[in-house]
Amino acid sequence: MPMQHHASPIHDAHWEGEELARDDTHRFVWLWYGSNIRLIAIPDGPDGEWLFDHGWCFPRDPELVARAVADWDSDTQDEPMGWHKRPTWPTRKAPRRDEKPDYNRARCEHGHYFLDSGCRVLNCRDVREHEDRAHAKGTA
Repeated sequence: MPMQHHASPIHDAHWEGEELARDDTHRFVWLWYGSNIRLIAIPDGPDGEWLFDHGWCFPRDPELVARAVADWDSDTQDEPMGWHKRPTWPTRKAPRRDEKPDYNRARCEHGHYFLDSGCRVLNCRDVREHEDRAHAKGTA
């Protein structure tokens, strides 16, 4: 089933958040999380009562998060746009990600396509690891 976006958010009392959409395997719920909003991918079924598989931190702007989810195609796009931190690992992989290779390029944990433009965060772990691998191979 393709991603189903809700016309209005559905309140999730258990997670104390708002469900914006769902697909074959997950419900996408945003919740207040410290100084951010966290969008989480909750697995359908009993595991969804206790854990989430993926998460993305956004600025505290519910409309921004709703727009990011509304514009997102979870079948072909690994992650939504607009987030500034990915606190979960591994990175989500869309089932048909090969249909949008440019969109699904490697991103750092801060949401930047770091192979193209680096990262705005000084000392980003993903950029450092990439540079270390390149130096080890002698390609840097």
